[in-house]
Amino acid sequence: PPTNPPTDPPTNLPTAPPTNPPTNLPTAPPTNPPTDPPTELPTAPPTNPPTNLPTAPPTNPPTAPPTNPPTEPLPRCPCGQTDASREADAFAVLSTVSDPALLLDETTPQGRSFEWIIDIDEFCGCPADPKFVQRYIMGVFYYSTEGDSWNNGCQAPVDLTDPVAIAAANNDCTIEADGLDIFGLETFRGTDAWLTPSYECFWGGVACRNSTLCMDRIEFESDGLAGTMPLELQNLTDLRFIILEEGATGGTIPSEYGTFPRLHILDLNFNSFTGSVPVELYNTPFLLQLDLNSNFFTGTIATEIGSVQFLQFVQFEDNQFSGTVPSEVGSLASLQVFEVFGNQMSGTMPQEVC
Repeated sequence: PPTNPPTDPPTNLPTAPPTNPPTNLPTAPPTNPPTDPPTELPTAPPTNPPTNLPTAPPTNPPTAPPTNPPTEPLPRCPCGQTDASREADAFAVLSTVSDPALLLDETTPQGRSFEWIIDIDEFCGCPADPKFVQRYIMGVFYYSTEGDSWNNGCQAPVDLTDPVAIAAANNDCTIEADGLDIFGLETFRGTDAWLTPSYECFWGGVACRNSTLCMDRIEFESDGLAGTMPLELQNLTDLRFIILEEGATGGTIPSEYGTFPRLHILDLNFNSFTGSVPVELYNTPFLLQLDLNSNFFTGTIATEIGSVQFLQFVQFEDNQFSGTVPSEVGSLASLQVFEVFGNQMSGTMPQEVC
């Protein structure tokens, strides 16, 4: 048997209860709980909250606006006014010379000349210039006599803004007015192509007074002119010679031509003019030569022809005049030539003429 049996019987319990019985919670709360409850904001807001603007302006902002802010385009011509103002002034000035309705119609010689002088002409005349009207009128003459179809080499170049084309056209133009002046006045005769950016006095077939650059002479012979004679020529008050021979110019002679104060020669022979010779033409005080032969003029020779004090040379032959020769022709003390054959006239030559 065992030497030393247990002194006490076994029991169902431990000799001492457990020191810390198990529970459903931790044995101790967290060592360092937060001192304050949590919040939705940080402990301090940002020093400078964000805004919709930069925190500071740019370091070097422009000190002043641009020196030349954008403006409307520079005027085409140096006239001290806008293009619109220049056109308005030009229209007002030229409306005293041409029917305003014609100026606005680009199919007419007046409308084409107006468009050219405002929008195309590199000469850039200003409405206040003394020769602005003269230049416009010469443009009207060019378009009215179908200048693009002339056969003298002086037609306007196709591109009136191309220096090469202008130089070539000027080189092709070789005609010039003969400049004959029975009074010894000096004239300048041009040989440039028409509508080019030189003075209109420099264009082939015309001549101007040296001292004034006013139009003095328009002279073409067998140069292919056609169309009609524009009444605007009446405004060239210094014009003394209108010589358009052997062409195809037609229509009637404007009665306004009777207002020329200095006209010496009107020579329109070998053309296609029609109608009667306007009686107003006999009001020109210094008319020396009236050469209208070989056209299609009709009507009678007006008695007022006897009032042209200095008339020396009259050629009315080869037309369709009728009636008789007025006796007033006999009062023309300076008359040297008077030809009326080849018409439909009747009667006898008045004794006063013989």
